Amino acid sequence: MSEQGVAYRYAKPIMDLAMEKNLLEEVYQDLKLFAQTCDDNKQLAAVLRNPVIRGFKKLSILDALFKAKVNALTFNLFSLMARKNRESLLYDVSKAFVALYNAQKKIQKVDFIASTELDAQTIQQLQAQLETQTGQHIELQVKVDAQLIGGYVLKIGDIRIDNSVKHALQKVKLKFLQS
Repeated sequence: MSEQGVAYRYAKPIMDLAMEKNLLEEVYQDLKLFAQTCDDNKQLAAVLRNPVIRGFKKLSILDALFKAKVNALTFNLFSLMARKNRESLLYDVSKAFVALYNAQKKIQKVDFIASTELDAQTIQQLQAQLETQTGQHIELQVKVDAQLIGGYVLKIGDIRIDNSVKHALQKVKLKFLQS
């Protein structure tokens, strides 16, 4: 079974149990925090994936970092996975849980990369427009990339819309090279 399949097999029952105990929001925030911590600290992710480091050592690291910050149900997941020698999958399980949560709550993550800084009103209008078009709540992440020269890049799930000047120039260059 693929790692994503295994991650889903852990994430789904945790989600069901969290809903049953009315802890869904807390567990969601906990696992989102864990995933963000792994994204921010590549050393933690590397330690969890390292097969040379024993499970009890990894659990003690997780204990020191998260036990006081996360719900008991979330920490029990960490503990269970360490006992089953699956701590290398914790990041994937966290991402799978967040994806399941977002699907259930109809939340769509959207990345919007602009060539210049956008004001708050423009961001609100963009978010409202996207929510109207998708029928979902939009979790909008706005980034600035001056290399786009002008325009924007919009990423919604597997869809990427590139309306940047940089992309248009690359297409023109490619046409010239093909001629």
